Amino acid sequence: MTRLRSAGLVAILGVLLFWVGVFGAGALVDGYSAREDYISSLASRGSPVAVLGISALMASAVAHVATSLALVIAWRSRVAAAFVFAAGLATAAVAVFRASCPDGPAGCARGDDPAGDWIDAVHGASVGGYELFALAAMLALVIGALRSTAPWPRWLGPMSLALAVGSVLLIGQTNGDDVGMWQRIWLADNLAWLIVVARVATVRPRARA
Repeated sequence: MTRLRSAGLVAILGVLLFWVGVFGAGALVDGYSAREDYISSLASRGSPVAVLGISALMASAVAHVATSLALVIAWRSRVAAAFVFAAGLATAAVAVFRASCPDGPAGCARGDDPAGDWIDAVHGASVGGYELFALAAMLALVIGALRSTAPWPRWLGPMSLALAVGSVLLIGQTNGDDVGMWQRIWLADNLAWLIVVARVATVRPRARA
């Protein structure tokens, strides 16, 4: 139980630190717009607040890893846990393979900077991989909730399905106008699911489910 509670606490703190880092770093960059610029631009090559941006992304990665641990301990859900863990690794890859913004984060998402190199390609693929793994984890809980023997509460299924649909719709908006705003809402959707799962797994492990 101690390990389970610790995993749940780390997951929630990781998400909170992610948002604190994102909004804190964004406030330190002149011209950076939370409405128009990507979050990962804060961690980019060329960003004056790259350390803060990278730290925020790594906090999110840790939150995913902690949630995957909670899923295994509480519900023995290895499939969902594996997908959440993979989403965490993809988030870490976003932080490691940093986008190229030689003129800084401001305007980088709007195409003011050059197209980029292979690192940018890996960066973009990592973002896409994160979404695929996050969706797979959500759908694993949806499918599991259809079974009467599911160790987690049945209501997690419909909730996961609703947030999965929302995630797909929201990420589709991140290539249009106001990409920063849509990306933040998209991540809020995914991370809200993560927090709920980590919290429920902490208070309702298999023994009491």
